[in-house]
Amino acid sequence: MALAAGACLPAQAQLAPQMGVPVELGDLRKTFERAYGPADVPPVGARNWTFTPGIGLDVLATDNARALGVGGVRASSEVMTTITPSLLVQGASQRLTGSLSYAPQLRSFMNNARQNSVAQNLNANGRATIFQDLLFLNASAYATEYSRAGGLGGGTGGQLSRQDRVQTSSFSVGPLLRHTFADTGTAELSHSYAFQRITGQGLAQNTPFAPAVASGDRITNTTDASFTSGQDFGRFNFTVSVNRTAYDGPGVLKNAHRNSENLDLGYALTRDFTVLAQLGHQDVKYGGTNPLRINGAIWSLGGRWTPGPDTSMTARYGYRDGGSAYSFEGSTAPTARTRVTLSYSEAMANAAEELQYASTRTQLSASGITIDPKTGMPVILTNNFAGAQGGLARVRRVSLSGVLTGDVDVFTVTLNRDERQTLSGDAPGGPPSTSYLNATLGWQRELWPGVRGNAQASYGERTAGSAASVSQSIITFTAGLNWSLSETLTTRAAYTHTRSSSNQAGFGYEANLISLGVQKTF
Repeated sequence: MALAAGACLPAQAQLAPQMGVPVELGDLRKTFERAYGPADVPPVGARNWTFTPGIGLDVLATDNARALGVGGVRASSEVMTTITPSLLVQGASQRLTGSLSYAPQLRSFMNNARQNSVAQNLNANGRATIFQDLLFLNASAYATEYSRAGGLGGGTGGQLSRQDRVQTSSFSVGPLLRHTFADTGTAELSHSYAFQRITGQGLAQNTPFAPAVASGDRITNTTDASFTSGQDFGRFNFTVSVNRTAYDGPGVLKNAHRNSENLDLGYALTRDFTVLAQLGHQDVKYGGTNPLRINGAIWSLGGRWTPGPDTSMTARYGYRDGGSAYSFEGSTAPTARTRVTLSYSEAMANAAEELQYASTRTQLSASGITIDPKTGMPVILTNNFAGAQGGLARVRRVSLSGVLTGDVDVFTVTLNRDERQTLSGDAPGGPPSTSYLNATLGWQRELWPGVRGNAQASYGERTAGSAASVSQSIITFTAGLNWSLSETLTTRAAYTHTRSSSNQAGFGYEANLISLGVQKTF
């Protein structure tokens, strides 16, 4: 899933907040300050590890169980209780750095006992130093649950019914060998083994808005070798890289591979502007209902503008994955309290690969919030409005995020749009194209010591192209309070209103949700 415009990395996958989800975010102002400020790295030899166990209890009541994804009901009320034990581990020492957040959820439905379930939620990553400045071992693990059919608004994060939920679990591990030749350059050689399991009811069935997903196990072996130039080359910089990725899995990943050889060049015309170019070759093969094979040259041209430490913008145009494409990635901080990021990409992508890639590129904040390290924005890597997207697709994606931090207020805005053209499916049938848009405005304020108020307003729309296109739009509003009774005991309350309309039967509904919860850490 490399960026079609010439970057060597996959498209940024689902790095956007789930629409309207009233997730406990903690103090966002401190999260943003940490994300944008200097890294808090302990000195060599220091021991700085924290272990924070906890348990949460939440009760959610709604006047329409459809808002929880419970099908076969007619605007029936429902009460659901969730118990969430948790463990947060973070630390850094001379030989080991890492973080782990594990929070399984035990759910009980009052009127639909057959929907009772246990969901696994895990986000962990770490690096062990085997030989200082030479040999490392990287590892990560991720597990989450999301909606198969989609079409759900706020209030449903982690509250999905049995027949709609998809559980994905993955881990990766591998060595990294790195050596720096003074100011000449740095050589790297790495290999990673990744395992991913996707399970759930209805995965192999197409929905009006999403192609079928192949359930089962996926194994990925990736080997990378590269050399990046150093200061000896002055204004010139370059990277020579070779990638070999082999897949073993169902659907489009059956007997699939993605290989490439690239030469990335840069020349600094001025202190602020660098001309970029790439030339290389790729050999790509995917299976599925319409097997795809690409073997040929790749190239791109572009530039990077960095007028200051808080502003960077990169634009490219090139040919990759059998088609031409543009990409843009920019971030700027107009003021000390404002940050805006914008990205656009055109790529060939498989959703399962995207999720695995994105999960290894997020970080955990000190309070256990998953954030995008480039923006500091809280993220949920799956989208309960779009639903699970199976198969292989050519994707056009635009993402905008902004944050304004005040003394007591935090304002956020996010906008994400995907246009997906199906190239090959995990199963026959399904929509030939899909698109979805999410836009969210958020606010958080410290009302008085220990009490934070928050509100979110979200709008989403999605369409599926076919002989008779189907569409759905959804509006969600959420307001909540979080009250820290002590350093280890927090209570929360939220109200969510969701209204969905669609020209497809079963996707239009209106619901009110009230949730009350308590969280205790030890």
